Amino acid sequence: MHPTDVDGSSASRAVEVLAQNDPNPFSSDTRISYFLPEGAQSAIICIYDLLGKQVEQLAVTGPGAGSVTLRGGNLQAGMYIYSLIANGKELASKKMILTK
Repeated sequence: MHPTDVDGSSASRAVEVLAQNDPNPFSSDTRISYFLPEGAQSAIICIYDLLGKQVEQLAVTGPGAGSVTLRGGNLQAGMYIYSLIANGKELASKKMILTK
């Protein structure tokens, strides 16, 4: 995954990307893909319940494209929000649904 301009060419300035988890909804495991530009350090993906409580934290290797797998076995069924955080700053967030 690499950000591109509308015409499909590579972006002149790479920007962070947080993809929708796949599959969504999911019942056991789901994959979250991301892209971090050069200079991004100490990145993580945090998973929050709808009350804002952090329920999971996934290490991100970067910069560049990558993905992490969230194992839903320890979580309750419901909707969650996941956020890409790099250099102490929230870059993007998405919603996902865990079914049992």
